[in-house]
Amino acid sequence: MKKNYTIFGKVYQINTIDNYEGDLLHKELDIYPPADSNQPADLVINYLEKLDYEKTTLRNPSIHYYNSQSFRIELKNASIEFHFNENKLVRIDFCIKQGNTLRATANKWLSYQFTNRKESIGFIFHELVLIPSAFFFPDLTIAHASAIDDNGVILFGGTGGVGKTSLELELCYHEGKSFFADDIVVLNNAGVAFPNLAYPKIYAYNLVNNDDIKKRIFHKAGILNMLHWHSRKLISPAIVRRRVNPSVLYNNVAQQPSKLKSVYFLVKDGTTDTVTINKISHEEATKLNRLVLETEYHIFYKHLLWDEFNSIVAKDKTKLKYEDLINKIEANFLQSLSNSETFIINIPLHIKHKDFIRQVADIINKR
Repeated sequence: MKKNYTIFGKVYQINTIDNYEGDLLHKELDIYPPADSNQPADLVINYLEKLDYEKTTLRNPSIHYYNSQSFRIELKNASIEFHFNENKLVRIDFCIKQGNTLRATANKWLSYQFTNRKESIGFIFHELVLIPSAFFFPDLTIAHASAIDDNGVILFGGTGGVGKTSLELELCYHEGKSFFADDIVVLNNAGVAFPNLAYPKIYAYNLVNNDDIKKRIFHKAGILNMLHWHSRKLISPAIVRRRVNPSVLYNNVAQQPSKLKSVYFLVKDGTTDTVTINKISHEEATKLNRLVLETEYHIFYKHLLWDEFNSIVAKDKTKLKYEDLINKIEANFLQSLSNSETFIINIPLHIKHKDFIRQVADIINKR
């Protein structure tokens, strides 16, 4: 099956084999606006049964497959190969490593979200294929943030577990703001943000005092699904989650790009007893974003460094130097902030979760 979608301001041609997980992927991607099938694609992505290993010339280390026109990332659950023409990314091929039926069942029970690897194709596609592709477009940059659209895009950045999704839930579900992104936001250097409609990942701790949202998530859940949820929740509410179609979760979902309005970095602070907000410079915000991205995408960054190592060995031109990527991300992000305000919101370490959500939401609404 072949379909063209408009994502991040680009035309993506997505080709899949005709099977269960291919249908699942297109069903998830249909939330994005369609693109004219006659319009040339900026990037082609192919989901395949398996990838060809014959063209590999170097493997340093063993999980990095190098060729002068491509490199492959080998992961536990997937293989992703990036193909280039004159150092421009033109195609990505990927496949999912499922294993036998017994292993697929074990993977499903042990996963955070009660899905085996093929059932997780939408998650794998967004996290390991789509977002990394944005690194290769010269005008784009990436922010690790949830986001809403409220007559302009508002980003909530910070490290994992600081409360970005909880704040998104409060503002989108209870206050009618438009969902824009749950985890990663793609922007261009003109300050335009593009919706990332990957299904939001809702953890057990996000559902405290949110019974209505729980009903939306589990209204068609089976007994095993619920058993998985409750048994893992007993261990920790941070190790069980469900991915939910944002159109099911929220009444308003943004599908069009919008100008960036403001950026808030949420930080846990043991030196304060109250939620406080402080304005920071665009340069400080850019540095914070870069540091968070380096932890979130360290695996992909490692493969860029390994590709550079192998290209030197092979006496080839490096496809994308790590240093050049970091400089581009910083320069584009800084430029994207030119008409935006940037802040840090300090959150006391021992504040009750519901108080944190309410107080921060009030700050956002008053600005």
